[in-house]
Amino acid sequence: MPYRRNFLKRAGYITLSALLTMAFLRRDKEKDDRSTNAAMANYISANAPSLRQLAAAKGKRYGAAISSEFLLKEKDYADLIAHQCSIVTPNGELKWNATEPQPGKFTFESADAIADFCKKHNIELHGHNLFSHMGKPDWVPYPPTLKMIERHITGVMGHYRNSPVLKSWDVANEIIADNENEADNATYGLRKGVKPELIRDLFKIAASVDNTKKFYLNDFGIEGATWKSEHFLKMVEYLKNNGVKIDGAGIQSHLWFSTAYGFDEKGFNSVLKRLNELEVKPLITELDIIIDTPLPDSIQKLDQMVADSYKRYLDLCFAAGVDTVITWGLTDRHTWIRDANWMPRKTYRDNPNLWKFLRPLPYDEKLQPKLARNAIARAFQEST
Repeated sequence: MPYRRNFLKRAGYITLSALLTMAFLRRDKEKDDRSTNAAMANYISANAPSLRQLAAAKGKRYGAAISSEFLLKEKDYADLIAHQCSIVTPNGELKWNATEPQPGKFTFESADAIADFCKKHNIELHGHNLFSHMGKPDWVPYPPTLKMIERHITGVMGHYRNSPVLKSWDVANEIIADNENEADNATYGLRKGVKPELIRDLFKIAASVDNTKKFYLNDFGIEGATWKSEHFLKMVEYLKNNGVKIDGAGIQSHLWFSTAYGFDEKGFNSVLKRLNELEVKPLITELDIIIDTPLPDSIQKLDQMVADSYKRYLDLCFAAGVDTVITWGLTDRHTWIRDANWMPRKTYRDNPNLWKFLRPLPYDEKLQPKLARNAIARAFQEST
């Protein structure tokens, strides 16, 4: 399963974007597929139980990453989030560049808008994130000094210490290098400049500010027996052995499925098993799904493959005791995969008419339920 960053920045959807230009994406075929998909989705009626209800019936939570901008501008989007989600993650409103754009000067307007929305609709808020190599202002080095970290965590966590909705934090995000060539530390595989003691102190500082919240270590590329998952687990074990409060492990799950290669089910199960042995709860924090080549000859079949992949993956997660699933967005209207800053330099960035063929989320751009939504619903219903 390729890593998300490698996929986006290096591979650049090369094979995917090439195939998307093929003749099978004719406009007449696309129109027929959309009509068929709409008919197939009709049975997922507006009166059907919401994903939050289906999850709650099994003692679980379903949620999505959201944007304060769209909450304020798009009532239909806000209504869908309120109806379907029992937990949400801000896209970027709680990252360092949003909360402390200048040294010691904090701003929470956008994040507070999300917190207020959550309070109104009885939704939990998951804080993302306190420390990461991305989403930081230019004046913050990586890694930041311990003094910078302490000031930042004290300011941000202190602001939400008494929040009735913010229940958890990604204390550290994406600290494991993408591969061994980009790591300084052979034992823990940390990004260059990051020491395990710094991450230990980071968690301890967070606990000193507010130990009533759940603390997560969050990362991508750990959905199988990979170099990255091996070092992620070693880092979790290090934190546990050093008396650090760490409640959960966020498994981002930006997934890439294909009929050309198998998913590492055995390896992923071993990751989940080890986390449970360490008494660190595995959570799915940023789930979305793209289909790798060979692609099917219609959008309808593509949507079915995405749906089947959701069901297969979530069945594995629920069997291992996962109780929280957050997709990185709820609708294809606002998926990061269609963002010009992330999509490949060729084909997509210069051809907006092809963006519609990236369909990774439960609802389409018109906020209509897709087959993926039904697959997630069935996974919750069939879970124990």
